[in-house]
Amino acid sequence: MKRKILALSIALLMVLSVVLVGCDLGSLTGGKAQVGGTVRRAIWSAPPGVLHPSLYEDSYDNYVLSLIYEGMVQMNPDMEYESCLAEKWKVSDDQKSVTFTLREDLKWHDGKPITTEDVLFTFEFIAHPDYTGSRYSGVSAIKGIEAFHTGESDTIEGIEIIDERTIKITTEEIYAPFMLDIGSRTIVPKHIWGEIPVAKASEQTELLRNPIGSGPFMMKHFEPDQYVELVAYEDYWDGRPNLDNFIITVVNQETAQAQMINGEIDFMDMSSLNNDDISFLEDGGVIVKQLTSDGYQYMGLNNRLDIFKDKNVRQAFAYAINRQAIVDDILDGNGSVCNVPLPPGHWAYPKKSKEYKYNKDKAIELFEKAGWEYKDGKMYRNGNPVKLTLKYPSGNKVREASAPLIQQNLADVGIEVELLLMEFGTLLDQVVTEQDFEMFLMAWSLTPDPDGTEIWHSDYINPNQFNFAGFVNDKNDELLEEGVKYLSVKERKPIYEDWGKLMNEEMPIVYLYSMNKGFALNPKLKGLKLYSFADYYQVHKWYLEK
Repeated sequence: MKRKILALSIALLMVLSVVLVGCDLGSLTGGKAQVGGTVRRAIWSAPPGVLHPSLYEDSYDNYVLSLIYEGMVQMNPDMEYESCLAEKWKVSDDQKSVTFTLREDLKWHDGKPITTEDVLFTFEFIAHPDYTGSRYSGVSAIKGIEAFHTGESDTIEGIEIIDERTIKITTEEIYAPFMLDIGSRTIVPKHIWGEIPVAKASEQTELLRNPIGSGPFMMKHFEPDQYVELVAYEDYWDGRPNLDNFIITVVNQETAQAQMINGEIDFMDMSSLNNDDISFLEDGGVIVKQLTSDGYQYMGLNNRLDIFKDKNVRQAFAYAINRQAIVDDILDGNGSVCNVPLPPGHWAYPKKSKEYKYNKDKAIELFEKAGWEYKDGKMYRNGNPVKLTLKYPSGNKVREASAPLIQQNLADVGIEVELLLMEFGTLLDQVVTEQDFEMFLMAWSLTPDPDGTEIWHSDYINPNQFNFAGFVNDKNDELLEEGVKYLSVKERKPIYEDWGKLMNEEMPIVYLYSMNKGFALNPKLKGLKLYSFADYYQVHKWYLEK
C-alpha cells in the first residue's frame, strides 16, 4: 500500500512533530498473514446505537464507528498524517487552504461512489443551523461557515468542490489543528443522510444502527445491550480485511478475565490495571500491553451552582481527595495524579503548577476562606450542613472503587456525600443533556492537539455540548482563542502553558488521575499496532494465527 506522509517541513503539522503520550508498541506479528476468523472485543457497557460520526456522544459507540467510517487522512503511530480516503493533498503558500484529492473508485458499503459531494455534505451537516450534536467547534475555523451555521448563507464559502475527486478547504485564519479537526473528520454518505432533516437525524434509529460507511468492516447485526457484529468489506480501498468478522460484545467485568483466558474474548481494555490482574492474565497465556494514557479521569463539578463558583471551594475539594491513594492502592501504581487537563508529558504541560497533595487541614482552610464553617466535624455553608451527590457510571472498576474513597475523604472534612451508581448512558443524559448534577465521575480521552475549546470555552456550556462543568472564565476563553492562531509548537507552547497554569489554579473540575491504558490480547491475534490515540490502526491487516 502506498501512503503519502504529509511533509513535516510545513508548519501546519509542527503541532504534531513531537510524540506526546502515545507509544507505538510495534507490530505484534507472527508470520505470514492468514485470512479468516472472527475477533471478539469485550466492552463493559452497551453502545447506545448512535452510529453516526457527527452525532455520537460516548466511547462505546465509537468502538463500532471506528471500524465502519473513515476520514480523508488518518494519524499513524508516529503521530504523522497519512492518506486514507484522500490519496494526496496540497497546502497553500499562506497555509490557510488545503486541497485534497480522493482516491479513485472509492465506494460506500452499499456500492455507491464516494465523492467530494460527501465531503461537503459532512461539513454542511455539522454546520447546519438545526444540527443537534456537539462537533461544530471542530469545523468552525472554516471560512464562511459561521454564516452558514446561522442561516445567513446557503453555502460555505471556504469549501470549494473542484471536481468529484478534488476539494479545497480554506480557513479564516491559520488554524493549527487543521488536519486533526478538518482533514481527519469522518466522512458520511450524502445519499443516505442528505434527505433526512438535520434536526431529525438523531431520531433515525434504524439508520443509526445500520450505518453505511467506507471502512474495512460493515454492519451485519446490532443487538441492543448485547453485541454488534461486523463483517469484512470485500471492496475496501486497501484490500479486503484478513478477518471475516469483528464482534464487539458487552461483557461482565467479573467474568471477563476468565473468558479471556478461555479464548471466548480476543481483545479487551483493562479498566482495572492492577498487578494481580496482569499476573493472572499473563499466567493464563494472555498478552498484556500497557500504553501511556491519552487522557485523564476527573470529578466534575457543576460550576453553574453557587456552591462551586468560588475557586477556593474547588481547590479545597482537590486537597480533600487523596488522589495519590487512588493511584497507589486502586491502580497499583499504574498511573499518575493529574493536576491539569492535559496528558502527562505533553509539550503544552506547564513546568510548574500546584500539586494539591492530599491535605485535610488545607482543604478546611480553603473552605473557610470561601465563607464556609467547620465545627464539630461537620462542614456548614450558610448555616446548613453541606450535603452533595456524586453520580458515577457502572462499567469501570477503578471508578467504582474510587467513588467510596472520595466519599470517605470528603466525610473527613465534614461533607456528606451520597453516591449514585448508574448506567453510563443514563449519567451521560443527566450530565450532558439535562445538566442535572452536582458532582460526577467521568473521563476525557484527549487528542494530540492541546486545543481544549470544545471542552472548556464558554461558548460550549449549553446542553449537548462538551463544557459539562459550565466553566466560564474570560482569560480561559482568550487563551483558547489565541492558541489556535499559530502553527509551530514554539509559538503555541507559552500560550498553552499559561492556559495550563490557569486551569490548574481555577480547578473547574477536580482532576484525579491518568491511568495507564492496558489491553489484554489473544496471543494468536497478530498484526496489531497499538498506540494511545487509536485502537484500530490498520485493522484490516490484523489476523488470527491458526
